Amino acid sequence: MILRLVASMLITAAVQAGGTIPTSLVTPIPATGGIPYAVDPSILQSQSPAGASQSGYERSTTDFVRSHFGVRRGTVRRDNIGMISRWQDPASWQPLWDAMEDEKDDIRLAMLDHLATQGPLGQAMLAKISIRSSEPTMRHEASRRIARPVCDEVIAMIELGLRDSRHVVVNQAGILAGKVDAFAVIPSLIFAQVTADEKKDTGDLAWIAQGTRTNYIANVVAVVGDGAGAFQPVMGSLQTGVLMRVQDATVYTYRTDAHQSLVALTSRDWGQSTADMGWDMKKWWEWFNGEYVPFKQAQLASANTAASSAK
Repeated sequence: MILRLVASMLITAAVQAGGTIPTSLVTPIPATGGIPYAVDPSILQSQSPAGASQSGYERSTTDFVRSHFGVRRGTVRRDNIGMISRWQDPASWQPLWDAMEDEKDDIRLAMLDHLATQGPLGQAMLAKISIRSSEPTMRHEASRRIARPVCDEVIAMIELGLRDSRHVVVNQAGILAGKVDAFAVIPSLIFAQVTADEKKDTGDLAWIAQGTRTNYIANVVAVVGDGAGAFQPVMGSLQTGVLMRVQDATVYTYRTDAHQSLVALTSRDWGQSTADMGWDMKKWWEWFNGEYVPFKQAQLASANTAASSAK
């Protein structure tokens, strides 16, 4: 109770200081249908000055990286690194980052520094790199440059990651959500922590046989010799029992990183541990709608009252 009161006071103070409680945390999760986005992902769509698309920049960014970096050193290299700041069209950032894949770290870190100065869409690109890059070092460096509190564009990018079909992307989006205190994506985290993947292979996936083999004489063959005769038995076998064939299956994947971020964010915000709910999404849904949403609604009402009294 004391922990919850302290958490309530801290968040109320943050709201009074200009922060807001996300709408996604004061709105119950519907019983059917999809999870509503905390932020409309359309805010990630940029209007390029010249109407250029990412594909339109692929050649020019590749040429820029090849002609300005590589083995160049000293003052020339430093001057060329400074030219990265000329790329200010959001449509050019992904092709430019892809073109830098084989460059040394100083080039890519300079690109991350440049993105950190490019407003909300630059922040979203940092979030994208932090979620989708295959290199842990670059993911870490990108996340370090994301400003706190995070803007809506970063929230939108995290949610897109949580809804991705690739487990590694979902886990990395969950990790970033925990790093930047993205409380707004808690509903998406609840339903991203476990997924059921249907097995698409054809034919038997496995089989189990349990039975008994009984040998018997199935036939005899006459054997004739000089002054002698006999019969040679032909043995047969009879299999009796049960054969179970597995032709279809559903594989449940537990995304541990997303789950750990969910527990950490909800426990810190609610003031009590939520670890005991484990991986039970129904229990999480009931807790969110029945306890957490009223808790956040009371915080919001308290903050609004305090704000009105201060006027």
